[in-house]
Amino acid sequence: MKKIITSVTVCSLAVCALASCGSSAKKSADKIVGKWAMSDLSNTDQSVDGGGIIFTDGGKGSVYLDTSSLLHFESEGLNVGGTVLAKDYIKEEGKTLTVDVMGQEMIGLTKLESGEGYDGKYSLDSGILYDSIVHGMEKQGDSSFDKSNLDITIDFDGSKSEVVFNNLFTYETKGKKLTVSGFSGFLSGGDGKEATAEFKVDGDTLELKDSKSTETLTRVK
Repeated sequence: MKKIITSVTVCSLAVCALASCGSSAKKSADKIVGKWAMSDLSNTDQSVDGGGIIFTDGGKGSVYLDTSSLLHFESEGLNVGGTVLAKDYIKEEGKTLTVDVMGQEMIGLTKLESGEGYDGKYSLDSGILYDSIVHGMEKQGDSSFDKSNLDITIDFDGSKSEVVFNNLFTYETKGKKLTVSGFSGFLSGGDGKEATAEFKVDGDTLELKDSKSTETLTRVK
């Protein structure tokens, strides 16, 4: 049980690690729109296989994490960090799916799109995973974070899974300056409500530079 909980809660730590080095980038809005992967996120000790930022043409930004090694469904049940929870722990009622272990709800999901078996796209609504993420984001976002606006989806596809923190922040660009509002406390120099960084787009490469570090991301095609 301890191993399972540790594996699940590390996902929230990965969010903080990603945010602290990546959510500050943009050039001209039309060039920066898209999905951008961080080159070294999978090399951290956060137990994720990758991740990055998604910029939409509506001025909103999301953070995604490749959590395939941490969380995915198998024929026998749910694989959580290498430990398989048998189907006996999984309960489905309509579009609601929960995973309960020893009286504790690990994950509470609402199905948005169906796939084969348990696969598909879900909204993460409750459980240990949800609570740990909220706790980590409250710590990172300070007063700017309102969990009522939190929109987390998980896309399960075979041995793969991807967690997306949808519309986590808003952004605008002017010249070489990127301004991030909303959940911006993760940026160096941010006040919890707004933060800025310099950005540069060169083909499929995006460079973000804040007051403490420079990160390079690659466009996902």
